[in-house]
Amino acid sequence: MDIKQISYFQAVADSGSFAKASEKLHISQPAISAQIGQLEAELNTELLIRHARGVRLTAAGSLFLEHGRDILARIDQARSAVAELDREVSGSVTIAMMTTIANVVAPKLLERAKRAYPKLDVKIFEALSGEVTAWHADGRFDLSILYLPEGHNVSGAISFVKEQLYLLGPIIGGTELGKPIRFAELSTIPLHHTSRIHACRLLLDSMSNRMRVDLNIIAEIDSITLLYDFVAARNAYSIFPCVGEAPLFQRAVDYRPIVDPPLALQSYIVRGANRPNCRSINAVVELLSQLAGEFTAPRSITRQRYSLSA
Repeated sequence: MDIKQISYFQAVADSGSFAKASEKLHISQPAISAQIGQLEAELNTELLIRHARGVRLTAAGSLFLEHGRDILARIDQARSAVAELDREVSGSVTIAMMTTIANVVAPKLLERAKRAYPKLDVKIFEALSGEVTAWHADGRFDLSILYLPEGHNVSGAISFVKEQLYLLGPIIGGTELGKPIRFAELSTIPLHHTSRIHACRLLLDSMSNRMRVDLNIIAEIDSITLLYDFVAARNAYSIFPCVGEAPLFQRAVDYRPIVDPPLALQSYIVRGANRPNCRSINAVVELLSQLAGEFTAPRSITRQRYSLSA
């Protein structure tokens, strides 16, 4: 068994006929047929059934094709890894991440990538968690930052940052900024939040059911920008995750940590399906890991008074 036989077999299986595989590979049909015949002889089983319109896979053929794809992918990765040994990190790496993380991480990541690897082009795409998860499932990006539950079985996932959840609301003159709020107290507050396909909302709903606290979600808005604008300009309330220590206030918005119990979302760095183990992607993973180490857990927020004249 050799690489040529596996490549020819994959080409025939993917195209559905020897003729189409011959055109794609620029190899004669008899040569392809002979190689696959040798492969079948070595495996002592039939991989393809020939018919008037082309070929179809046997059960053994389907199984071998799955393993063959993995073998060829690993060979490509090995070639790329060796070829990159003496090359400067370059090319393009695409990353999908949640908006709340991108707002904090993206500027630092781009700055460091440009300084450390001038020929590397890092492209960042941000969205709500449900969309990022869907993008990752479709294999659209080299790397994704995903929220994963404890005890997940996602192979190769690297712990990134933990985001504590805060109640965001208007600043009221004479009140204490950053005052913690118990989860049970959220039932008295009208909330604007995302729909149930996103991780933050799912966590809130799960805790709501567990503690038997009915949350008052008065509107669903699948946009971080709009939710923040509602809080800042319309005296509304929402719940956001935050990387590191949240500000006491920002743009007339008070950040109040949710306690009893505290709630947090853990994110992970996950590679896209079938992405090679190449220097460019590894370099970005290393930069992200460095940044993760710099974001400490949120500290207790200092009690401050806020007055309208301040």
